[in-house]
Amino acid sequence: WESVAVRWALMYPDAYEIGLPNQGLQILYEGLNERDDVLAERTYAVWPDMEAQMREHRIPQFTVESHRPVAAFDVLGVSFPTELGYTNLLTALDLAGIPLHAANRGEGHPLVVAGGHCSFNPEPMADFVDAVVMGDGEVAVLRLSDLIRDVKAAGGGRAELLDAIAASGVAYVPSRYEVSY
Repeated sequence: WESVAVRWALMYPDAYEIGLPNQGLQILYEGLNERDDVLAERTYAVWPDMEAQMREHRIPQFTVESHRPVAAFDVLGVSFPTELGYTNLLTALDLAGIPLHAANRGEGHPLVVAGGHCSFNPEPMADFVDAVVMGDGEVAVLRLSDLIRDVKAAGGGRAELLDAIAASGVAYVPSRYEVSY
């Protein structure tokens, strides 16, 4: 944990039994963990009975590998296979203690980055994510890791990081655009 520059919590926004066989998330997990300066762990949506227990006992959304709270990571990367995962992300954010709206997140909160098949129209989730990768994630997560590492090393914060991501073109940063419908 201490030896890496960038820490990712990768989320499949459905139950473990459904998300574990997803090859896309496994490819991102492996690609990130092949780097010496990056760590990636996985998290999944929880069933309603587990959610009730977690809330009752104040257990935050955590990762499978180390049971570390999702809020402790630099990035929460979520891969949306369907639109049904949108509300599961909101539940996970709430369980993790991460503000639902991106505009309410501060320096201590992880960057929430969406991707996957149902991210090609990012506007339905634009208020809740910090950045959206539209297209293949294998290269994007590595480029994002480099940007995060470099901004952190330079002493930059959330605003500088979002500016760097938007300028790079690797992901869409909703807060850096004004959309007209």
